[in-house]
Amino acid sequence: MLQHPTEGEFQTLERLWQNVHNVARAQGYAVSTLRSNMTHNQTEIGCDRSGTPNANKNPSKIVTSRHLDYPFRLYYRKYSKITTWTLRVKNPEHSHYATENIMAHPAFRKFNEQEMSQIAQMSESLLLPRKIQAQL
Repeated sequence: MLQHPTEGEFQTLERLWQNVHNVARAQGYAVSTLRSNMTHNQTEIGCDRSGTPNANKNPSKIVTSRHLDYPFRLYYRKYSKITTWTLRVKNPEHSHYATENIMAHPAFRKFNEQEMSQIAQMSESLLLPRKIQAQL
């Protein structure tokens, strides 16, 4: 059974997301925003593989999807009278195993600021993209 982030109060939204991502990464899975309602300052978070796979409308084509309808859900909200963000676990169930290679999740294949500046410098030096990729 995979662990889930602990429920609680967070001073900033950045700290809340940092906590959620750190726990998810340590467990071998990734999370993303599923639904957001900024009028009420509330958002639902789920496994990055949540969602219903698209129906195969053309039987002659083989269709694949990352979405496998996983039930894991978190929910955060900022109430107007409270200055903190509240994180709650809506459904702690995981119906899949942790990923052995965390880079299988697109959320963890993003470049950080340092890597982005290196890429910009190498691009200005007119390096070919394959050479830039090799140096990263």
